[in-house]
Amino acid sequence: MDVYVWLLIEASQHGTRYELKDVPMEDPDDWIIDSNGFYVATRSFLIRRGYCCANQCRNCPYINWHNSPTWEPLPAEAVHFTEVSPKAVEGARKALAYHEQQVQDGSQTEEALHQAMIAHYRLLLERWEESRG
Repeated sequence: MDVYVWLLIEASQHGTRYELKDVPMEDPDDWIIDSNGFYVATRSFLIRRGYCCANQCRNCPYINWHNSPTWEPLPAEAVHFTEVSPKAVEGARKALAYHEQQVQDGSQTEEALHQAMIAHYRLLLERWEESRG
C-alpha cells in the first residue's frame, strides 16, 4: 500500500497557501510529525536527497540554519556535487565566516568545534563550486 501525505506550503512573501494533495512519500521513515502536526523531513532523507534546498529545514545536515549547539555535519563522503540555490551558498558562506571569526577571536574552549565546522563549510562550498563547472 502506498503512503500519501497532504503537504501545506505557505509562501512567506505573498502569504499564498498551496495544498498538494496525495503526494507520495518515498519511505514513511523519511518524515516525522512534530507536536504541531507538521511533517518534518528527517536527517537521513535530507542526506539521501543530496543537496541543501535552503528552506532552512529543521534537520538540515548541510547548514546549521538554526545555530543549534547539538547540530553535527553530515559525513564528508555524503557531500555530493549538485546544483544548489544561491541562498544555500550564501548560508554556507555566512556560517563559514561565523566560525572563522570565532577562531580569530580566540574562543579556546570550542576551537575544535569551530575548526571542524570550518572544514565542513569549506568542503561544501568547494563541492558546490565544482558542480557549477
